[in-house]
Amino acid sequence: MKHLAKLSVIFAISVFTLNSCCLYKTEFTKAELKWIDPYEEGDTLIFRSSTGELDTSWIVQKIIYYPECNPIAHHAKYKHHTARIYYQNSKLNYSSGGEELISVVKYEDHTRIYIFYLTKGFILDSPEKMELRRFYQDVKRVESESVYILANYHPKSEPEDIEFLYWHDEYGLIKYILHNGEEWKRVNLDVEIE
Repeated sequence: MKHLAKLSVIFAISVFTLNSCCLYKTEFTKAELKWIDPYEEGDTLIFRSSTGELDTSWIVQKIIYYPECNPIAHHAKYKHHTARIYYQNSKLNYSSGGEELISVVKYEDHTRIYIFYLTKGFILDSPEKMELRRFYQDVKRVESESVYILANYHPKSEPEDIEFLYWHDEYGLIKYILHNGEEWKRVNLDVEIE
């Protein structure tokens, strides 16, 4: 009988938790959506290196959604607005769905932005503060050029790893520089960006 009573209590708590799960949804602001606005499915990004070599990527998926409710991960209150851009690159092998280029997740008290390209990823916490979440990384905003410069100073970086990634408000990824000094600029834009 005691066993049945315990099971009844556990069942009641479970039902209450699931029914109250994710009562609220976070909503992106226009400023947060600007991080995914530069891209649409089918876009092509072509970069040319300082030595004349080409690097081509394709945007294969752009999605904005609310994930399924998870009472443990979401503290049983919020569904976090999530946006993701997936890409494939001509030099790398990916699954059919591609790899993430950028993810934006709106939590109840802050927004986190994940930017990945080729070999490196950067995690920005709260766009208004623009703090990077990893050691050996830094971010700088050049207001006059509408550009964020993300830097990776990790001492174990390989020469082919990205040291600096340039993200433009309107065009997204516009340039990157490897640790070996090789510079790659996006060449298929309607405007010239330095």
